[in-house]
Amino acid sequence: MENSNDLLSDRSKALVFMGRKFNDGDTSWIGGNAPTYFDDQKDFQSKYGSKYYFYLSLVNPLNPTMMFTIFFPRDYDEYLENNKYPNCAILLVEHPVSNESSTDVFTNPNMKKYAIDNCGVINNDTSENQIFLVKFGGTPEHIQDKNFYTKELVADSFEFLFQIDEQGYPEEDDFIQGNYPFSYGALYIYAQIKNENVTDPVVGYWQFS
Repeated sequence: MENSNDLLSDRSKALVFMGRKFNDGDTSWIGGNAPTYFDDQKDFQSKYGSKYYFYLSLVNPLNPTMMFTIFFPRDYDEYLENNKYPNCAILLVEHPVSNESSTDVFTNPNMKKYAIDNCGVINNDTSENQIFLVKFGGTPEHIQDKNFYTKELVADSFEFLFQIDEQGYPEEDDFIQGNYPFSYGALYIYAQIKNENVTDPVVGYWQFS
């Protein structure tokens, strides 16, 4: 478990992740099938199975028994128009760690599966000089630094938890076909953070240049 004080309290550090070829035993991934956890979530499948794609699953570095899984609408206009809290159309589910499912209910045919690799802790003030797929903790690196995105989150006592940046996608040509889901942009995940406890994670907003 990482030091949550450095990451989420004084925010002097950040934990960074990159994408790479998937190997047996990897527990966080982007693309491919959703986790087996969702095989038994029949109501979730019924509601979202024909409308959403699986995006990624990341083991929570502060609690390695849990993971964050993100889904986005198949209709680009839906999440373009509903791009921020409290009406962000991108879904985040926190659930017990599970392996990749063999079913393709949520699978995006335009994305291959790659591992999300923990590259270690860096000083937050140096993260702007580093390309990453995921930055956990520290402070967000915005494409558009506008109060418009964070005003309602701050009012409801949400704080930055991690971001996903499309510039950090695996460089292999076969990873993604066609347009990037977020237009070469980034997603920003927020949560209620108090006394080193992280609850109610949500996709706060997404941006592109």
